[in-house]
Amino acid sequence: MAVKILALDVGGTAVKAALIDGDDRLSQLREFPSEPGPAPVLVKHALAAAAAYDHYDVLAVSMTGQIDHATQTVLFRSNLQPGEKPEFAVGEALREAIGKPVFVLNDANAATLGEGCFGAARDCGSFVCLTYGTGVGGGIVLDRTLLTGRRGIAGEIGYMVTHVGGLPGKYDQDGAYQQYAATTALVREGKKVVPELENARQLFELLPTTPALEPVVDRWVDEIVEGLRSLTYIFDPERFVLGGGVMEREDVLEKVRARFYGENRHFMKDVDIVRAELGNRAGMYGAAAYARWAMAHPDDTKKIGCFISETR
Repeated sequence: MAVKILALDVGGTAVKAALIDGDDRLSQLREFPSEPGPAPVLVKHALAAAAAYDHYDVLAVSMTGQIDHATQTVLFRSNLQPGEKPEFAVGEALREAIGKPVFVLNDANAATLGEGCFGAARDCGSFVCLTYGTGVGGGIVLDRTLLTGRRGIAGEIGYMVTHVGGLPGKYDQDGAYQQYAATTALVREGKKVVPELENARQLFELLPTTPALEPVVDRWVDEIVEGLRSLTYIFDPERFVLGGGVMEREDVLEKVRARFYGENRHFMKDVDIVRAELGNRAGMYGAAAYARWAMAHPDDTKKIGCFISETR
């Protein structure tokens, strides 16, 4: 009998939830409100969403934060209360509350697994997945193995420094990639031209009649591409999978491709740049893929590998 998985994607504004059966079909897809906060707050929202479902065997959770999947612990928490430790055993807290097996993975890594198992990289053994939004999330797969690092927090691409001594971030180092390449960076710079600008969608609607916004978009694309070029030198991937609402625009994706291929070295020209396919369901699919891998390899808690072929 196939294991039925309840998959949750727990973020700071919503919890997305669905049941996933043995044939990879999603059912009872729902969304619940949440709020930003430290790990205990996110656990509370996860449990509230899980309480709406019956008849599932395993809980698989994609959650924001730096998570050591081997210990199911959130690391480096902010907003600590006096006497609290930075780490929080989120997996243990969820298991004690629901009495079922629980598997927790960082949301960017979960989205990467989702695209690798079921989406835009399902035929690809080495790829880098990036999501452009409030920040830049990332995940890296090399030789069909998710790159997780010593504590499970590798792949924080948005935190790599691309401008030494550059713009400060709330949690990252000054000059981090996401301070220049995230969608929020585009809107920030766009406001210097159109002060009443509210979001990227509005910016692109104004673009045809506001020529002063064109160099803003061009500089933003340059920032994206410089990051992709650096990642190509470091990881030599077959493919970049680009996600986030702004990457659903064909004109944006084409600008990125044109800039990346236009002045590049020969060996970079065979790197595919594609749009993510799963949208806001990628995290749920990826959490389920991780749960299946973990159940099949209970003695190999550090590695998440061969998932592309073994979960399909």
